[in-house]
Amino acid sequence: SNRSCSCRTSSIRPSFHRGGDGPLGILGREDGDNPENIEMTSMEMANPYSHSVPGAPDRGYVNPAYVGDDGRGQAYRDPPLSGHDWFKSPQGQKLIASLIPMTSRDRIKAIRNQPRTMDEKRNLRKIVEKEKSKQSRRILELTCCAQCLNSMSLTYRRVKNSLSELLHSINLWQKTFKVIRGKFGTSVLSYFNFLRWLLKFNVLAFVVTFSFIIIPQLTVAPKNHLQFTGLEFVTGAGYFSDTVMYYGFYTNSTIRHGDGGASYNMQLAYIFTIGAYLVTCFFSLLFSMARYFRNNFINPHVYSRGIAKLIFCWDFTVTHESAVKLKQKNLSTEIQENLSEIRQENVKLTFKQQLVHFSAHLAAWVVSTGVAIACCVAVYYLAENNSEFLANHRDPGAVLLLPFVVSCINLAVPRFYSMFRLVEHYEMPRHEVYSLLIRNIFLKISIIGILCYYWLNIVALAGEECWETLIGQEIYRLLLMDFVFSLADSLLGEFLRRIIGTRFIRSLGLQEFDIARNVLELIYAQTLVWIGTFFCPLLPFIQMITLFIMFYVKNISLMMNFQPPSKAWRASQMMTFFILLLFFPSLIGVLCTLAITIWRLKPSAGCGPFRGLPFFIQIITYLYWQITEGRKIMIRLLHEQIINEGKDKMFLIEKLLKLQDTEKRANSTSFRLEGRDSEVRLEVALGSL
Repeated sequence: SNRSCSCRTSSIRPSFHRGGDGPLGILGREDGDNPENIEMTSMEMANPYSHSVPGAPDRGYVNPAYVGDDGRGQAYRDPPLSGHDWFKSPQGQKLIASLIPMTSRDRIKAIRNQPRTMDEKRNLRKIVEKEKSKQSRRILELTCCAQCLNSMSLTYRRVKNSLSELLHSINLWQKTFKVIRGKFGTSVLSYFNFLRWLLKFNVLAFVVTFSFIIIPQLTVAPKNHLQFTGLEFVTGAGYFSDTVMYYGFYTNSTIRHGDGGASYNMQLAYIFTIGAYLVTCFFSLLFSMARYFRNNFINPHVYSRGIAKLIFCWDFTVTHESAVKLKQKNLSTEIQENLSEIRQENVKLTFKQQLVHFSAHLAAWVVSTGVAIACCVAVYYLAENNSEFLANHRDPGAVLLLPFVVSCINLAVPRFYSMFRLVEHYEMPRHEVYSLLIRNIFLKISIIGILCYYWLNIVALAGEECWETLIGQEIYRLLLMDFVFSLADSLLGEFLRRIIGTRFIRSLGLQEFDIARNVLELIYAQTLVWIGTFFCPLLPFIQMITLFIMFYVKNISLMMNFQPPSKAWRASQMMTFFILLLFFPSLIGVLCTLAITIWRLKPSAGCGPFRGLPFFIQIITYLYWQITEGRKIMIRLLHEQIINEGKDKMFLIEKLLKLQDTEKRANSTSFRLEGRDSEVRLEVALGSL
């Protein structure tokens, strides 16, 4: 809203004056107060190369958009208005007068379109509201209800804008994002945007689990008698096994504080907290996909920056020299991306070239699929044999073999996939990233699927004392090993690649940032976190720390070891694709895995909040049974109460009838006595006569 459209090379402020216009450039007609006719001025910028403007009256060519029909060029002689004097001038007074009769929505829109600073716009709005309040009720013609609705609408907009500014001010890494965007473009920036987006997800998960699961358990947690050796940070076992980190530590009883204190059912809290978090993630991803899809596919012309805005617009609130230079880099990069997209879309291939490209793509997909299947088979057999080895040998280091091999596959195979670009030769860089993303997600999700099958069909049925904690430890080791490999790759591998490319084999040069591989590392880790939250409630906190560290490591490595993309391209649609992959197959696969765990598997008999139940789902069915039985008991009690109330009413009616009969008898007796008395008095009276 602070951005105004103006020619950067012009030293004169363009005006939309015509013959007979007023001082604000508003046509001298009956509809001169129409907001569409308000002059859209902007801040002046000096032009050191000329003293006149194309289209001015003293030039050969006269631009009718800027000069009046009479050719007098009055707009070029108007002095610029700024600051507090702007509202006191005739132009400002006429603008205020034209804004007063507008509706609130139109007035806000007109003020927003004014090429003024935010302070000037706020002052203008306050002045208009003050002048509007001074007018009589006869002119305003607003009922009490309309005034109330208007004030509520204004309050809502103010609260909404304040909240939006607050959230924007506390948003992480804004300055760093501007630097990345200015140097490497929106394609590389999309990775860091996605990382920050996942960090918010894990912050939410940690807050929910810590509030409703961990804190209640800590209030009744027994003392841990195991010895801490430090190896637990690597293996996740030992001392950590008897803490709130894993499923097996949580109680299955109802927590009570005092005799008359409130109770807290840990079983219901555990399953409903995890379920509510996953459902929140589900709908949040759906909403985010819908929003990004609308912005980038349905209405891209509304939510994207057009070429006219890139070339002819400038944000005059940017005044610091370093910020101006960074803004110039951002604009230059965006213009290159737009032009590159236009050139690439116009490229036409012959039939022979299309056939060659299709053959190369088909061969690459066949090879990548075969490699992924081979890796999945190797991981399954390694997991099976490793479990047999661990059953006979209690070697703490042996538990790291499976995570180590899986991390090696996740590090080496995506680099092998990246070499396919030498054969496929994608014209559009976006298509290359999409193909790499699909191949890598197929590899990583397939490996996770094989591991889930191994955990749920072998580990869970092997008769272990607490198989849920064992699965939580396995996921912790996988997540930790993936973080270590990513850290080593960023600090050592990418640094060595820069040394080789700049000192020994100069033909290689600096490498480009691999968006697909790095994004898939984030999706892979987040999938493990979603699965492991049920078995290890502290995993979101661990992932939150790793994401925070990885952001700074990746940022430093990006600035030191990478060059900007050789082909500039816009990545406005990348976040939509990232979230789509995170939703399916990642989150959908997690929900299916946990559904199978809850419906089919028997909980451990000696640990965890669901010990003693035949199935995890039994706690929900038991709760439903309790609710149903409670309703049945309530119905029976209410039925008995109705019967008792009916008996009470019958008893009261009988008493009332008896009382009425008694009163009637008493009344009839008194009536007879009164009759006899009257007869006696009559006889006495007659005798006296």
